[in-house]
Amino acid sequence: MRRCTVCIATLGIALGACDIVEAPDAEADVKTSTTEQKVKQKQGRELQGRELQGRELQGRELQGMRLGGATLSGNTLSNVRVLKGELVANRPDGSTVRGTALAGARFRGQVIDSSVNPPTTTLIDYQIGPVMLESSDPSGHTFLYTLQQWNPDTGTFVPACDPDEDGRQVAIPVAATWNAHGDRVESSSMFTLGCTSGVIAKCYRWGYRPWLTGYGDVTSTHYACTRAARADYCGNGKFHTRDGTAITIWDNLPPGGPIRTQGPTPLLMLFEAGWSTSGAVCLSHTRWLTGGLLIAAACPDRLVPPSLPLIGGTVCDTMSEALGQNAAARVYNESNLNLNLDLLGL
Repeated sequence: MRRCTVCIATLGIALGACDIVEAPDAEADVKTSTTEQKVKQKQGRELQGRELQGRELQGRELQGMRLGGATLSGNTLSNVRVLKGELVANRPDGSTVRGTALAGARFRGQVIDSSVNPPTTTLIDYQIGPVMLESSDPSGHTFLYTLQQWNPDTGTFVPACDPDEDGRQVAIPVAATWNAHGDRVESSSMFTLGCTSGVIAKCYRWGYRPWLTGYGDVTSTHYACTRAARADYCGNGKFHTRDGTAITIWDNLPPGGPIRTQGPTPLLMLFEAGWSTSGAVCLSHTRWLTGGLLIAAACPDRLVPPSLPLIGGTVCDTMSEALGQNAAARVYNESNLNLNLDLLGL
């Protein structure tokens, strides 16, 4: 197991700006370039960005946006669906509405309130503001939706997302939902509007767009990426990272993948882990000094500390070692050995 005594935290690069344009035809499958190299990317501990706005809504968790009940200019929208990275619906006259024309549309967010016992499910109104094309998707099939939520205390709509690296408070639609354990859940009634400050959209923007074809199972790779970005080692929804922590990430998708390839290891970074949809399959070091043995103890069915020589630890320092531990590994990452000064009282 690799050891290092140098500790440093760094930041990643910002993503490009977007122009407001109308949607192209989203029916044809489009692939991204297989030559995209891995780079330092900022990643955070949020799964969907700021799930709900305001202190008065603490304890409530957004489960997803309902496909039913959407309106635009007071008219009900039907057949709401996510086509690649775009929301599409039909007006009452049967015509299609999409792209920037969905500005002003309202959706119902399904929320679970865990602050009461037993937890209850409620609905919150969300509104789409300005819509713009996502420049990081060369296919032109991804849109960014300014997302606002209804605040009953003020009687106004307020931003539902934290600012991303570009300072925008926008979201990307994904045709699935995520639960409190970080599990990807297929749904015929709900979808996700993932804030770009959260890892669902970040992994999407890093190239793992679940609708891509010709790269193997990109859906599961995107899912595994959300575990890696949050340092969800045990695959139980508990993060072990901090906002703004830099990582590199790549995958082993088959030809024509990988979407992100392994490049030279940045200075002071080390191989951290191999990741499946269930969390880390093996571990070289934790991203932050938070107690590797304690983390391993939290998921003994999958992470075995190296201090148990008779059993053998689930330790890996390379992608090939990770695959040797578990063939289900889909993405891999490097990170600095970040020192948690809070633990030292500093």
